[in-house]
Amino acid sequence: MGRVWRAVDEILDRLVAVKEIRVDGHAAEDSRTHRERTLREARATARIDHPNVVRVYDVVDEGQRLWIVMELIPGRSLERIMTEQGPLSPRETAGIGLGLVAALRQVHAGGVLHRDIKPGNVLVESGAGRVVLTDFGIAAIQDAKALTMVGMLVGSPDYMAPERISGRRQGPPSDLWSLGATLSAALAGNSPFSRDTTLATLHAVLYEEPRLPPSAGPLSDLLAALLAKDPSARPGLAEVEQALRAVVYPPVPTVPFRSEPVQPTETSGRVGNGGLGAEPPGAAEGAPAGEGPGGGSSDEFGGAPPEPAAEPEPTAEPETAVGPHPRRTALLAVLGVVAVGVVVAVLAATSGGGGRREGAGGGTTVASSPTASSAASAAVSPTVSPTVDGTSRPHSPPPGARTEAGGFAWVPPKGWRRDVKTGAEVHYTSPDARQELVGKSSLARGDLLDTWKRSEKDAQQGRDYVKIRLAETRFQGYPAVVWEYTFTLKGTPWHARLLGFDADGKSYQINTWYQPAIEGQAISLYDRVKDTFTVL
Repeated sequence: MGRVWRAVDEILDRLVAVKEIRVDGHAAEDSRTHRERTLREARATARIDHPNVVRVYDVVDEGQRLWIVMELIPGRSLERIMTEQGPLSPRETAGIGLGLVAALRQVHAGGVLHRDIKPGNVLVESGAGRVVLTDFGIAAIQDAKALTMVGMLVGSPDYMAPERISGRRQGPPSDLWSLGATLSAALAGNSPFSRDTTLATLHAVLYEEPRLPPSAGPLSDLLAALLAKDPSARPGLAEVEQALRAVVYPPVPTVPFRSEPVQPTETSGRVGNGGLGAEPPGAAEGAPAGEGPGGGSSDEFGGAPPEPAAEPEPTAEPETAVGPHPRRTALLAVLGVVAVGVVVAVLAATSGGGGRREGAGGGTTVASSPTASSAASAAVSPTVSPTVDGTSRPHSPPPGARTEAGGFAWVPPKGWRRDVKTGAEVHYTSPDARQELVGKSSLARGDLLDTWKRSEKDAQQGRDYVKIRLAETRFQGYPAVVWEYTFTLKGTPWHARLLGFDADGKSYQINTWYQPAIEGQAISLYDRVKDTFTVL
């Protein structure tokens, strides 16, 4: 439907995409149709203001050429991703599907039918992973006059709904058919109706059952429902969204919560190089501000971590890899499942005990000594067994847990100073102010690893920031990010560990920062508290 150029808006100083449409070289009637179709694309897209729909800024008419000035999406089309990387996994496919569902909800609410949803018209933004629906060149606008050219079938037969091919009435279910064909193609590498010739493809769309890929797994029933020949038999956007969320954020089996008294023992050790990621000073969420690492507020997770003062980094997450989540094979079983996401709350405490690797075995132990009052008092609380492969976090708070307004519960150390920054962010500082723990929650804001990587760029500017690790990991069955680093604040060295994950549309953090001299005790205490963290 035309060439697309990368250009610069010199007035607003921004990069844009400019779509060039030539209307010359056609018969007069066809030229008028091309021109009107181009203007219709601009009008249709301009009706919609949504992050999952490409934005149109302007249209320039030069007679024989029309130019549509649009938002530039730095990334690749789904079609190109499939070509370069091969078929996607069910979870990756479902994630793209969620973005398209959000786009279609807004598109249909504006009285527009896209009518050409296919991998080539789906863009995936680099880094953020935002899914963007583009190319409304043959979109149908409610109450607008239909455009046709004699002898032409406009659109992609492989992704065209049967009612459109047969000339029947079209509606939102037609776009849902195309969505199903697109998601199936993402899993298999091509449309389930692709055949050697156009006529064979059209016949397959009208009369044959879709060739769903074996790799569809938990998406099989949803795809079969979307590709039903009868538009009235296809699920609505709400049902599709629920089914996709169940695949992106699958429920994980729970294990009985086990607690046992902590035996005060002096253990030392560091968390291994597993999942990683410390939040840089000042960039880390919940990072301490002002004096010492104790006390600075931080931005909600999902955005760059807050203050540049010493901030904690995501805690070193348990290295244990969580086994694959159970797949849902029946559509009804998939629907209604609450979506789960990723992000972690922050914690910091003064003296702590020996280090422990999550997933290494039984409950953690907290070191105690006559001088380490903070660690000793923390040892009074029960510990929780670490998460192991194939298990998930407990769904009910552990004994002695404190419920926070942020929608989580945990067992904070006793005798520590409690500081509520906001209802969703709570800090605990050890009596000797050498360690701080932070637990917090906020709305999920996209890919956590990418968010923390952007935050790290800000953190690298001063305060002797040294990254130890920043990577993806697992926490209690959820994808998570761990960030570990060191920094200096007012001449005092600090070590930070940040852990983040998303669950049910919210982001959670469990963070800590401490002085290196008490590393063994600090890590042990942090791990113990982290194991009690429960999303409510």
